[in-house]
Amino acid sequence: MKKIIAEGDHIIIEKVDYEEEQVSEGGIIFKQSQVLDSSFVEAKIISLGQGLPLLDGTVPPVDYEEGDTILYDARSRIGMHKDFDVIRREHIIAVVNNETE
Repeated sequence: MKKIIAEGDHIIIEKVDYEEEQVSEGGIIFKQSQVLDSSFVEAKIISLGQGLPLLDGTVPPVDYEEGDTILYDARSRIGMHKDFDVIRREHIIAVVNNETE
């Protein structure tokens, strides 16, 4: 895949296969597309735009970077490509920390 660089407040994230069958801890088989109305999805950030400046010209800092895994509302996707999805900074719900203490 070519190097894609996000601009503004756009974030390019790994493509999630919403039709791939998954199995819950209870053994229920489902597809992400069946639960999108109430589901958040994890994805890795491929490219992160620099952000949009506030009225005073400063760009608010964020606590995530390229390569981090985030949780976002899958319904908020604003663009789709065969290799990636596009969301805006405001649609990130959380950063997933896989470290255990």
